[in-house]
Amino acid sequence: MFRKNFSNFAQLTRLYAIPVSIASCAVIYAYAHYSMNFSLLNFFLIVISICLLQMGANLFDDYIDVLKELKKGIALEDIKFYSYVPKAALILNKTYSFSQIKVILSILFLIPVLVGIYFIKFSGFEILYFMIIGGILTLFYPISSKYYLSEIIIGLIYGPLIIMGGFFALTKEFDLNLLYLSFAIFTSTLVLLHAHNIMDWEFDKDNKRTLAILASTKEKAIDVLKGLIGLSYAIIVIGVLTLKLNPHTLYVFLTLPLATKLINSMKDYINIKDVKLIPKWYYGIFENWKEIKNQNIEFFMYRFYLGRNFTLLFAIFASLGAIV
Repeated sequence: MFRKNFSNFAQLTRLYAIPVSIASCAVIYAYAHYSMNFSLLNFFLIVISICLLQMGANLFDDYIDVLKELKKGIALEDIKFYSYVPKAALILNKTYSFSQIKVILSILFLIPVLVGIYFIKFSGFEILYFMIIGGILTLFYPISSKYYLSEIIIGLIYGPLIIMGGFFALTKEFDLNLLYLSFAIFTSTLVLLHAHNIMDWEFDKDNKRTLAILASTKEKAIDVLKGLIGLSYAIIVIGVLTLKLNPHTLYVFLTLPLATKLINSMKDYINIKDVKLIPKWYYGIFENWKEIKNQNIEFFMYRFYLGRNFTLLFAIFASLGAIV
């Protein structure tokens, strides 16, 4: 029973995307753990809060999309979101009622708010600014796709906002090198989001405005993907050569084979090439792969996992620059 409930909750909040939060947390820890003010307990509170916020934002986005459809006069059982990965499926099939969704959202957002209040007292009033900006971006996200800003907002949240906010909460300090590095995390996060949206091209072209749609063709969208990957590496190289980023930050280039695989796999995707999708250990974790194959969505999730694992490993290797 517990396993089924957890599985449902994981699907409801898109738990498979949590490594994006872990990526930001890895960078925060790498730069903050040297501080005299660092506390492992406080870091744990940061990790929990960031993960809950991501889960809450995912669920809030689905909830708002369902409400929009209901306002159009469409019955709940007739609502369909055309995506390879079932969107809001557990809301649409009434596994979770609207009242339950509201309770879950309240908990997912309330705990981080309480943690934020604690850090206001621990680290200073400046934490409130990070909380306000994060709240505004989260509330704006459901309509941001009207303005080609959905990927940018998520990238800003999991790059500069969370990294700098978490670092300040733990250390009561501000680090310009870390701020610079956070923009490499921002662009590497866009890699995942953009790859996802290339695969959602057919569903988004009449409903959403994403960077992929802005590129006008799938082929040009892959060129944008290459540009985002290249920019992520370029930011690191420039930081090492001209700023004070530790040369060990160049470990990010260990993700180059994964980035290359992602690009080639996306080319195969848009050209409809029938290739064997075999997860390799050096591509990162591909959880629930057997279940995914049974659902016949491996062609989508394989590329999603490549993008997600690139974002995660890029951040982890970038963190080594502050640890080694």
